[in-house]
Amino acid sequence: MIDELILRNFRGFGSLELKGLKPVNLIVGHNNTGKTSLLEGIVLLCEPPKVGQLVGLFRPIQGSPKSRFYRWLLKDGSKQAYLKRGSGDSFYEFVLRHPSVKNEDPLPGPGWVHLQNCQDVFIFANTQGPQNSIMRCRIVSVQHMDPNSLVSLIGKAHRKKKGEETLQRLLSKIDPRISKIRIDPGEDGNQVIVDIGLSELLPITQVGQGAYRLASILADIIGEETDVLLIDEIENGLHHSVMEQVWTGLAETAAELKVQIFATTHSGECLLAAHKAFEKRSAYDLAVIQLFRNEKGVQGRVLDKEHIEAAVAADIELR
Repeated sequence: MIDELILRNFRGFGSLELKGLKPVNLIVGHNNTGKTSLLEGIVLLCEPPKVGQLVGLFRPIQGSPKSRFYRWLLKDGSKQAYLKRGSGDSFYEFVLRHPSVKNEDPLPGPGWVHLQNCQDVFIFANTQGPQNSIMRCRIVSVQHMDPNSLVSLIGKAHRKKKGEETLQRLLSKIDPRISKIRIDPGEDGNQVIVDIGLSELLPITQVGQGAYRLASILADIIGEETDVLLIDEIENGLHHSVMEQVWTGLAETAAELKVQIFATTHSGECLLAAHKAFEKRSAYDLAVIQLFRNEKGVQGRVLDKEHIEAAVAADIELR
């Protein structure tokens, strides 16, 4: 699990250090404080080879990636960016460089190697510390998944060893009505159906948007064997009344599947729902990452349960 993040001269961050991260982390802040940029940094730190896929993961694609996207991974005016993730005594770090910086210029320490060029804009250098493994990272779209895509995801999860049982067990914990989840090859096409105690199994589209969204997230994680899950604007497409149910499901998922979650939100109701969901659990495994701007630029801090409770009780604005 990632418990520390450092980003220097990356995107709009001059120097951002976040310590005390939890299994589930909710990123809050006003517009243009770097919430999406932080998710992009986490992608690079989990799976550096995905740098070539970074364009379009969270932002609309427009024009040439070389001039319109990759050159802005470096903070304006900077020639080099440094990123690090830490887990206890283990770490993984790398540098993004502008091509004007010579290859032979010294890097921060021993063990650094050339990783790859990307779009002829930056030279990537990489080192692997005691923790040298890739962390498998998945990104959940803010768009509501169409039923056909959900069928494909459920099928992939079912094909994993014990995948069907895991998916069914987690869904049942989140929504006790659900005792079975199946794919029905009906005459009108394949559908995901669930048993909620009625005379026959019901299409999951009829059960509720909270269960539908959670089924898609769970199936994606199980099918892809994910280590880190990223969700941008988690409240999109969800009514505030189901947010606590969604957070309860994410809490169960993080605990049982050992998946670390990073999600962004603009919604105070979403933050309150997350706090309520984790408050009911034996372990309060939620941290709030608050990003904000001051005279030094974009800054950030990690809030634990005590600070979250104080903010909620005093109705302090965290977004």
